[in-house]
Amino acid sequence: MLTKDKLILLLLIHFIVGILVGLFVSNKRVINESYYSSLTIPGKQSTETSLSISSSVKIIDFNKSINENFTCMKTKTLLHFFNSSVCIHGVHKDVAVSGAFRESLSIWDEEGVIRILRLLLRYPHLDFIDIGANIGTYTMYAAALGRFVLAIECFAPNVDRIHRAVQLENISNRVVLIQNALYSHSGQYLRLALDTNNIGGQELDIVKKPTNNQNTTYNQSKGNDPYLVKTITLNELVPILHARGVRGAIIKMDIEGSESFALESGSQIFDLFDIPVVQMEWLKVRSFPDRVKFLIDFFTKRNYVPKTFQCQLLDIKNIQVWPNDLCWTKGNTSCC
Repeated sequence: MLTKDKLILLLLIHFIVGILVGLFVSNKRVINESYYSSLTIPGKQSTETSLSISSSVKIIDFNKSINENFTCMKTKTLLHFFNSSVCIHGVHKDVAVSGAFRESLSIWDEEGVIRILRLLLRYPHLDFIDIGANIGTYTMYAAALGRFVLAIECFAPNVDRIHRAVQLENISNRVVLIQNALYSHSGQYLRLALDTNNIGGQELDIVKKPTNNQNTTYNQSKGNDPYLVKTITLNELVPILHARGVRGAIIKMDIEGSESFALESGSQIFDLFDIPVVQMEWLKVRSFPDRVKFLIDFFTKRNYVPKTFQCQLLDIKNIQVWPNDLCWTKGNTSCC
């Protein structure tokens, strides 16, 4: 029978081995930073030719400097080992996310970040896709673990803050940052709704409409308006994942009601890669029955089941009582 001390020692060994294996797998797949940047900077011919990336996809060049003054800080250490940096908005403009950070004391959505870290430790071969990265809380912690992170964020002030945080931590070889909105069609310009109390988490105007009204799209971006964002499809990101040697990933999806739009043209991600867990916000999309039906059909036909974060199975016939956030899990994978 194992004593308490031996059990703790075994758990510690398991924990450390998970970290080391994750770092080993990640480092074997890392492409030299300068080489990768030359392939993926928007506007360079080699980007679109070598990786067959759509011209609509905007990949951030971490070699470029950010000429803005941000408040940046080291974050709280989670699971005794992992911390990083974040750059926040003024709290008066971003109460929910930026307002949650108190340097080493607290972060935004700590419970969710810990959940993702534990999943990544449990499955060392998986990387991380952060859909709706906001100011990069999940992105920065997953990269601190040593995993490759594909982060998608459409709001330029958020993107700039992730950009700076990645530079501060010197982890540009682990992160690819995409400045686009995921949608069912690529190359369109959509408007973000202004939320003066939550500047980092606006929704697309089109989310509030019962159908995809083409009057909400624009022919081109007007100057540097951060509230006009260019769309891409999720499938257009497949070449980046292939280029980085990704075999599978955990997905976090928090895009303020646009979840169904993103997945309408996102089947290749699920068909080509091992995606055992999708952590998804359900709060806003639940108000649109057609979008809910699409999401349930999309996941169930791929053998996913919806669960709470406590691993309780959710009843598809009683979606009215589903929580604001949930996990779609596949096979024997657990999200708790």
